[in-house]
Amino acid sequence: MKKLILMACAVAFAATAQSTSVQNAKLSINKNNIKVWTYQDERNPVFLYKAETTYNVPIENAVSLILDVDHAVKWVPYMGSIKVLSRDDKKGDFTLYMVLDFPFPLKDRDLIVQGKMIKDANGQITIKNKAIQTGYALNPNYVRLTDYQGDWTFQKLANNKVKVSTYGYANPEGSIPLSFVNMFVQQQPYQMLQKMKTELAKPVITPVLPEALR
Repeated sequence: MKKLILMACAVAFAATAQSTSVQNAKLSINKNNIKVWTYQDERNPVFLYKAETTYNVPIENAVSLILDVDHAVKWVPYMGSIKVLSRDDKKGDFTLYMVLDFPFPLKDRDLIVQGKMIKDANGQITIKNKAIQTGYALNPNYVRLTDYQGDWTFQKLANNKVKVSTYGYANPEGSIPLSFVNMFVQQQPYQMLQKMKTELAKPVITPVLPEALR
């Protein structure tokens, strides 16, 4: 299954879901059936976010879209390129190399993502991600991101309805105005989930998920 690999980390500041309490979360966006919360912790002044929505498609369709690495650059905002370094569909392990296309005059970023896909006893699917510092040589054309964590979660609500949540934190590194970064963190997940809705509306063959998620 060449395409059924883990895109998992979807964006420039990608997805993060941790057990961290978000007592001070602010609902920043609430429109078109998409909610985005932003919050901060002691690690960094850069916002973390949580975004969620529902789609009227089977859970397998939503998960397979995220796992389709080859297609990711066509719809994921700021995704410049993505390459699979390793994967084990039976264990649910993967490693990706990604280049994030930042707007001029900012320098593009790259990162190596180590991930895990899990299906629990209730059928909820989770894709966990974190940046690692080894596995791909440094490229002087990019700024390497090393402080990133993230999750996607998919919860089946009905045969043709799924709740999708994504959470995000990353240190963008380099000299970027904090106000710009935090504005980006609010808008990007909203744009991504909107684009995901458009992609899921297109006709597809019933997907077959990796063994780890069956």
